[in-house]
Amino acid sequence: MTVKREWTYEGTELAWLHDRLGRSVDGPGHVVSELVPHGYEAYVRIFHRFRATDGSGRSRRWQARAKDSGVPFHPEMSHRWLRSDEPDPGPRWVADDGTLDEESRGALSRLLTTVCGEQGVYFAYDLAAMLWGDHDEPIVRHSSLAALEDVRAALEDVVGDSGPEFWWPQDRSWTVTTDHDLLSTYVGCSTRTAERILTDETLEALPVTPQTRVDWDTEPPQGAATR
Repeated sequence: MTVKREWTYEGTELAWLHDRLGRSVDGPGHVVSELVPHGYEAYVRIFHRFRATDGSGRSRRWQARAKDSGVPFHPEMSHRWLRSDEPDPGPRWVADDGTLDEESRGALSRLLTTVCGEQGVYFAYDLAAMLWGDHDEPIVRHSSLAALEDVRAALEDVVGDSGPEFWWPQDRSWTVTTDHDLLSTYVGCSTRTAERILTDETLEALPVTPQTRVDWDTEPPQGAATR
């Protein structure tokens, strides 16, 4: 989020979105309104699952790890709040930055399909295209929501296993943002859609506001122990 953009969005499909990004008040760190356009009824944070590095395919949720670490499962929760000490020998747990895990991605895609139907969806790579691709403007693909994995596969040689950083339907009824260096995905949508995301058993999510901090340097609420 600290990389200075060296291109403009005028004339691109991302122009509308970036016109609606920014923060209304000064403060520390970065906030949701810098990632997801203002104007939605509700905003949600979806946590990327931790996976074991031992090749077992096991995964863990943030809420479980928060309980083990004695910290609250919180909208501004950072992975730095979690205990790093694990039994030895034992697995290490990592969550991918810039990529919503496959299971959560599938669940979110299926849920949003019921919201937007068969209308076209835009998939965009912004900073990833600048950092790893030889491009002079963001990469944008227009397809069906069902084609999400096909879009990712087609661009893997350019941006790796990341993103899309932004995806939204033709009517802009929701926007999904997976920033290239964060461990969570943020969604702006209607209140009803947010409720469905928050109650989906596959997704691990919490409600947030446009002013909620999203960076890694947040502090646990006073009195919460991290060690």
